[in-house]
Amino acid sequence: MFKINNLSFSYGKLMVIDQLAWHLESGMIHGLVGKNGAGKTTLFNLISGNFTTKKGEISVEDKPINYHDIGLMETHPVFYPMITGREYMQIFTIRNKAFDIEKWNTVFHLPLKDVVDNYSTGMQKKLSLMGMLALNKPILILDEPFNGLDFETVQVTRQIIQKLSENGKTVIISSHIPETLTNLCDTLSMMDKGRMAFKLQKTEFGQFEDLSQALLQSISLPDMK
Repeated sequence: MFKINNLSFSYGKLMVIDQLAWHLESGMIHGLVGKNGAGKTTLFNLISGNFTTKKGEISVEDKPINYHDIGLMETHPVFYPMITGREYMQIFTIRNKAFDIEKWNTVFHLPLKDVVDNYSTGMQKKLSLMGMLALNKPILILDEPFNGLDFETVQVTRQIIQKLSENGKTVIISSHIPETLTNLCDTLSMMDKGRMAFKLQKTEFGQFEDLSQALLQSISLPDMK
């Protein structure tokens, strides 16, 4: 069990994470949705150890979280300038020599000899995901993993995520669009104003629209003339 209890974090006087509690079953796929500014990316940075100033507790199997067990794929991956795709992947295989770069690239079809600066957004996203797979961490966090991917790569990525779960990995995925998660995830949570508003099991996903609408402010549109 992955547990977060009473987690708080602020930027100066701005409270971004406010006494957040979130309990997730290990070895499953967990979806997280929320508006821009809800605190999703900040939460992921806290879980992965990128931000360390915090109040609260994060634990795995009732032990304090080991940040070396966490792999985070950011919404906008960052790469060393003028590094090639193959050089980037070789960094990850230093500790995981069993990872076959060429074999996995038959799935992603990346020009590994080219400089990553020249990759499209989707290609950079695929390279980042391949790096995550090479890390072979027990807990993987994917922040908006489908952004910038074409339809075929989205389907491949979904298959990979399902396989990771089958192999015992705990996968956490965020999205602004809940429909991208309902056919993939075992649970679906809604984050609002730095807290978890609710968490649904797969059998309860039908309640999502009503629960989420209750959190959203109604918008009065001007006349369309």
